[in-house]
Amino acid sequence: MHRLAHFTLTLLVSCAIFACKKGSDLTLSDTEGRRFQAKCGGEGSCELTQTAGPDAGAVSLAARGRLIAACPASDGGSVAAGDCRPLVCSSDDGCPPAQGLDHGTCINSLCVEPSHELNTDDSVMLCLAGTGLGRSAPAQVERFALGLNCGSPCRVPRTCRQP
Repeated sequence: MHRLAHFTLTLLVSCAIFACKKGSDLTLSDTEGRRFQAKCGGEGSCELTQTAGPDAGAVSLAARGRLIAACPASDGGSVAAGDCRPLVCSSDDGCPPAQGLDHGTCINSLCVEPSHELNTDDSVMLCLAGTGLGRSAPAQVERFALGLNCGSPCRVPRTCRQP
């Protein structure tokens, strides 16, 4: 599938997945220590405001596979999985809820969409978790390559954070 079409589909699915109850506010965190205040409306979208951690500009939520992640906001272009970081949690209430639900799903301290299978994008994000933002530092380049080679079905390399 063309990258732009894939991103557009991901964005539409994300809007449906992250449809928060009207007036809902959540505090979300990612693997890089960033915290966000999510203000969710009844239209199926959440606006994120970063409240702590390293600033990387505007951020949006994405469900590229099983993991729910904070990704750089895009004006219709494709965002690479290596630029996204998984949301972390200690309970279901720390994750964005799917449409019509009161809370999200927290498994192994990660916000997930349990109906989706683990994929290469998830593996890349898990391998880069905790390495800082971006993907160009030497250690990040190595971990990015590890994540890309998760196989089929996808199995996250042992040296990476596990789902």
